[in-house]
Amino acid sequence: MMVAWVNTKKELLLTSLLAIALAVGLGALSFGLFSSTPPNVQIFVSAEKNGATSLSFLPQDQVTLEANVSSNKASVVGALVTFDVELPNGTDFNVLEANTDSLGTANVNFTIPWPSVITSESTWELGTWQITATTKTYGQTLNATTSFTCETITPTIDVYTDKGGQGPNAEGGTFETNETVLVYIEVRDELNQTVPNQQVAMEVRIKGALGVYTSLTTYVSATNASGIATIKNPINPTLTAEYQDIATTNYEGTTLTDTMTITVQLSS
Repeated sequence: MMVAWVNTKKELLLTSLLAIALAVGLGALSFGLFSSTPPNVQIFVSAEKNGATSLSFLPQDQVTLEANVSSNKASVVGALVTFDVELPNGTDFNVLEANTDSLGTANVNFTIPWPSVITSESTWELGTWQITATTKTYGQTLNATTSFTCETITPTIDVYTDKGGQGPNAEGGTFETNETVLVYIEVRDELNQTVPNQQVAMEVRIKGALGVYTSLTTYVSATNASGIATIKNPINPTLTAEYQDIATTNYEGTTLTDTMTITVQLSS
């Protein structure tokens, strides 16, 4: 009887161990089948210019596309991200790839080309660009999209002084009699870049007692390598009055104009 009881005890022990092993095995199998893709896996994508997120670019700008991949709010390292770049006309421009770093971030760069022809109908470079970032992470294929616009701007001329503000029709500030006055004229193109060697003219007018401006003289100059023309003492530094400076230039067949007002008062 003792031997039979011992054998039965051993069998029960073996059966229990087998059941435990089987349960552990099934649990591991279940985790492998159903938990290989952690929840809350996410991907985000953005377009950046000069280190800051931007929704607007110019031709010849460098665009940085940045994707962030995370799982349960933790960075996913080494994930391959594919960036599909689509032109405004719906055709593919480029497909770029990068792996996420220790912060779960993948970056690629490209330069927007200059439009081959600028017409009223717009060209394939101008308009809204579409970006799709795709990654396969933990068995899931994830994607995120963003977009940005690419347009040229209107060329401008800007006349200003060290005492006044820049921009269309900005005030030139107040000067005292016998004070040196420097007037700057800046020309910018469709890419917002300054234009060197551009001929400019500036008409100087003085305001009379009845509030009417009378033309005094016109200066002609050219912008330097930085796209700026400098005119020294364009007004009578000894006469207290309000002066108006009108700067003009002909840029690629278009006349650009800007006006600035300067006040001269007696020195204290």
